[in-house]
Amino acid sequence: MTARPGSALARWWDARTVTFRRVTRTLVLLLLTAAASLGLGVVTATASSPVGPHEAHWSTTLDSRVTLDLGVLGMVSMDSPAGVLGVAVVLGEIPSDGAVSDGGEDIVGALLSTDGAAYLSLITHPEITIEAGLRALAADALRRAGLVASLLLCLVAAGRLATGGRLREAVRARLSHGLPSALLATTVTVMVLAFIVPTLRSGTHAGSRLEVLADTPLAEARLSGRVADVVAAYGGRITDLVDANTAFYDEANANLEAAWQASQMVGGAVDVTASGAAVDVEDMRARAAAATARQTGGALVSPPPVAEGEGPVPEENTTPPGTPTSAEPAPTPSATSAARTGVFAVAERGRLTAVLSTDLHCNLDMIALTGRLDALSGARLHMDDGDLTMTGSAPEQFCVNALSDAVPDGVARVFTVGNHDSAQTAEQMRARGWTVTDGSVQEVAGLRVIGDVDALRTPAGGTFQRGDETSEQIGARLAAATCAEGADVDVVLIHQPYTFGPLISSGCAPLLLAGHVHQEKGMGVTQGEHATVAHLTSGAALGGTSIGPVTEDAYLHVLSFDDEGSLVAWRAVVVHPDASVTVGAWRSVPPVGTVLDGASQSVLDAAAASGG
Repeated sequence: MTARPGSALARWWDARTVTFRRVTRTLVLLLLTAAASLGLGVVTATASSPVGPHEAHWSTTLDSRVTLDLGVLGMVSMDSPAGVLGVAVVLGEIPSDGAVSDGGEDIVGALLSTDGAAYLSLITHPEITIEAGLRALAADALRRAGLVASLLLCLVAAGRLATGGRLREAVRARLSHGLPSALLATTVTVMVLAFIVPTLRSGTHAGSRLEVLADTPLAEARLSGRVADVVAAYGGRITDLVDANTAFYDEANANLEAAWQASQMVGGAVDVTASGAAVDVEDMRARAAAATARQTGGALVSPPPVAEGEGPVPEENTTPPGTPTSAEPAPTPSATSAARTGVFAVAERGRLTAVLSTDLHCNLDMIALTGRLDALSGARLHMDDGDLTMTGSAPEQFCVNALSDAVPDGVARVFTVGNHDSAQTAEQMRARGWTVTDGSVQEVAGLRVIGDVDALRTPAGGTFQRGDETSEQIGARLAAATCAEGADVDVVLIHQPYTFGPLISSGCAPLLLAGHVHQEKGMGVTQGEHATVAHLTSGAALGGTSIGPVTEDAYLHVLSFDDEGSLVAWRAVVVHPDASVTVGAWRSVPPVGTVLDGASQSVLDAAAASGG
């Protein structure tokens, strides 16, 4: 920062205060150190992040290529979207399950099937794998940059101490001689080249572009080796499968949005089904008018407007039949309206919207649709009831990443471990910001939630008891925790419904949520020792894993809670095998001894007619 004696810059600099010059030199030193360290960290970053079912080694290069090294099978490479910065990915082994013994052909078959599903997930949603790899590289680059910056600053500090605070003068004096200057320049150049030259490896551009990959994200990729032969032979089938899958979920997402928006027109008073991204609005309005008339003793009064946060209301044609005008004011809630738990209660008392998913089994497209429901419903909380993965293996981090990325930013999230999930899955979820149930009462988005890991563990090929407790014993322990003084639990989130028995008997937790059985069993209410307990089992029939349209109705649920954490209403959202979507009406919590499933309206009508 010192100019030639007598220059205008030197005179200006010398006229500054000592404090100004010291602060400026420090800031410039920090800026240059950070820039150099970050650059060095980026070009030398390496990381481990799974690719499909494989462990894989990622590293940055300066060859402007994205290269996937498949070893003896060949190589896939394409131009990098980041200019000169490229990435090299070298596939490693598929981790052993550790549970295969002599004669374990069935287990091996299940493992190979899981591996195949992971490959399909990679093909259909490569962005999830790429994002995870780049995130790992970025983290390593920052670690390296921090280390390099620390070393450089420590060297500067040591130099200042060694020269009594006159480091600049000492350096200038030493470099005024030609030989030290040349030696320092040569040393710095060699060090820089030692770091950068390995990243300039150009690899091989051998291979060719395949016609079968035209109009896909890999259209410009060059493939070589056996992988090129496999893709040439089977690529058409794979692209057809991917195209059909994409078309199904594009339609399902369009139908979800159409059904939700239409349901908002009538305040969620009736079930609404969308097909071809369209709804029979006239029929919907007629059914809504009839339903609200039944619920209000014959008066044609629509439900109050939906509560803030329950999703956007379309601007056009939003007035339901019988909506009160300024000359016909809406009815004032009566003293008994606080007890309502149906569609009226959502507008009157609904303050927190939560979306419940379960048994997604790494179906990446259903996971994305689940996140879309979060956004449409204005959810403040996402609850996943387990079995997010297929086996809970380490490479299934991509399942965790998919759901974590699908849930909108700012939405609180809580997860319970299912039998297909592992302790590693739980740690991966925590690392992505999820609250994971652990047997204690935890507050999430204002709700007090308790749950615990599933008693069973189901990796590929079989099921066994995970720990010392059975499902009933876990249920008994959770029941004791919910009845403890000051527990004040709002929701029990547990994968196995077989834990419900002790919790229902004690009656200390008002709402139990489960999945696991791959069918929607709706909501029932049972009288417990201390209070009534509502219990809902969600899910979908067993269908495609990781990829593929749903083969049976797949259920998600939306729940509305009041300020006290009490459930005021719930609704089912159903994705049908033909890609149509039904957004169910807001349902009451049914009377004791009744089970109300996601497709029935009769109990809701009866409860509403009696003020329930």
